[in-house]
Amino acid sequence: MPITGAVNIPLAELRTRTHELPPPGAPLFVVGPADLAEETIGWLAKGGRFAETLADWGYGVAAPGRLWSPNEFLQACLPGLRPGNAVDLGCGTGRDAVALAAGGFRVLAIDHLPDALERGADLARRYAPESDIEWRRLDLERETVPWPEPLDLVVMFFHLNRMLLTQAEQRLAPGGSILVETFTTLHRERHGKPSADLALQPGELAMLLSGLEVRQLDEGWREGRHTARIWAVRA
Repeated sequence: MPITGAVNIPLAELRTRTHELPPPGAPLFVVGPADLAEETIGWLAKGGRFAETLADWGYGVAAPGRLWSPNEFLQACLPGLRPGNAVDLGCGTGRDAVALAAGGFRVLAIDHLPDALERGADLARRYAPESDIEWRRLDLERETVPWPEPLDLVVMFFHLNRMLLTQAEQRLAPGGSILVETFTTLHRERHGKPSADLALQPGELAMLLSGLEVRQLDEGWREGRHTARIWAVRA
């Protein structure tokens, strides 16, 4: 019987399932036998996460909970997006792709790291088993993206490829959207990364997608990171 709102991640599996945890700093509680709970808390602490045991809990019949969240900007925009064919460029371990698929999109999730794609597929199996996601290993800097038709949504989070944004704009179906969030030169000045070619100049993001209607655009500091965000739509 499931524990209400909980996610079952045994200690032995934690190392390969950290992408299912909330962001560092978020409240995290551990339930289980006292010895295993303390060992789990110690393991998490070594990775910079604070957790504590939860004494007041109960069994329930509700579906298991979810500790992870997709990109905050995507989560805010998702209710206003029209489901269709989506491409997640630089999908990482797949949280955004799974969230899109759970929202009704057919998703092509692309990354060059095979272990990230494996974790993404496992995330989909656990949290959206009926989802429609194709996990594709591809070097976005050297290989051609197989854009679906119609192309209804493109997301690019914390990755920057200006050429691909131009391609996406040219192929976007009427009513389709592009969502981008990534680091700016202000972030690079403070933290020394990412490399210069992967940081946006002030105001650059709107110019890169100048042929689209801008629904939302902002730049600012968010939890120690200076990023630019845009939601742009083909009229």
